[in-house]
Amino acid sequence: MKKGRVIKISIIVTILLVLAIWVNSRWNVWFGDLPEPEYVAENKISRLLMTYGEDGEFSRTFTWMCGDTLQPAILELVVLTDTLHFEAEGEVYASRSGKAAYYRADIASLPQGMSYNYRILSQTDTTEWYTFATPYETDQRRFIYLGDVQDNYTGVTPKIFSEIFELYPDVDFYLFGGDIIERPMSGYWDYWFASMQDVPKTKPIMAAAGNHEYLKSLPRYLEDRFGLVFPYASAHNNKGNALLSIKIGDGQILLLDSNKDFWKYFYQRRWLKNELKNSNAQWQIVTLHHPIYSTKGAFNQLLQRLFFNPVIKSCGADLVLQGHEHTFMRTSRVKEDSTLQTPVYITSHCSPKSYRVSYPSNYSKIDNGDKYYQLITYTSDKITIESYNSSHTQIDMVEITPNSVYEVKE
Repeated sequence: MKKGRVIKISIIVTILLVLAIWVNSRWNVWFGDLPEPEYVAENKISRLLMTYGEDGEFSRTFTWMCGDTLQPAILELVVLTDTLHFEAEGEVYASRSGKAAYYRADIASLPQGMSYNYRILSQTDTTEWYTFATPYETDQRRFIYLGDVQDNYTGVTPKIFSEIFELYPDVDFYLFGGDIIERPMSGYWDYWFASMQDVPKTKPIMAAAGNHEYLKSLPRYLEDRFGLVFPYASAHNNKGNALLSIKIGDGQILLLDSNKDFWKYFYQRRWLKNELKNSNAQWQIVTLHHPIYSTKGAFNQLLQRLFFNPVIKSCGADLVLQGHEHTFMRTSRVKEDSTLQTPVYITSHCSPKSYRVSYPSNYSKIDNGDKYYQLITYTSDKITIESYNSSHTQIDMVEITPNSVYEVKE
């Protein structure tokens, strides 16, 4: 065997060996899940959450957990002087280290501008009374956006959430950008619900699916608990994609599932295009976990950008809310005269974890090393996005009108 050929073979073998060692070192990171500690579901109603129902803004879906066997359960609703009863549906879900019974009750066509009292009753437990309200259709809408939470029992999340809830008691709903839990485990779900206090019982909550709600198999898949908490994300809907489109006031809120394998993006892209084209809302607000424009390099999140961004730009999206990269960033398209135009892209997170990032020079606003959230208000005339850090100091403010994007300077 010639010496040159031996050298070539040696180089190839060395490269393959190094590649094999690297893949082996990363295998559990890519495809391995930490074991879930064993748990037993108590026969008490817990994890009660309200989100929007299938009939739009003036409908509600309630989900909760109670015990590990199914039992009859109802939602009791007081409307003025009438008391109505809604029978709950349930199913038992067995995760990797335990099982629990999950329930949902749906209420459609609630009148506008009213307050409602409700409670949950089962054979083994009854909740206290809670109150929620519906706005008038013509009112402004205001909500809090929170990117990744992903807290490993540090205690940081309950503190900042409590402060946000106290500062903004009158928001209409809360929207999360994914990774609301550290891992798909019962203990992390308990921690998130405890951090949320009573807010999910009185304000609608929506969340995009993040990679930390997924199990790392081949192919990876969204753990069913997420769809049992947020029924729009059920694997039975949208060919297994956790998608949502709902008109809330003058805004259309659209949630994508950017964690799916890329061949699922074809369906999501068609869905997004159809929803944007058929929306009659003044504003189109898209939320997905992985950012269209990354803070970690031009090739990061490339598939999400290639699949979704042409539709986002061509079909009239105004605002894109993102997470995943544990930083704050705002960017948008720039006209020839250097003025900004929609869509506006915002990446944000509210996690104790911060990651190293590298910002392209053409991004409009950047910040790192803290936790962030957005207070977003929209009417028929404009969207106002105010970004805050964990000290509740405003770090950025931008307004979107039908024709322009304005940076609001102090």
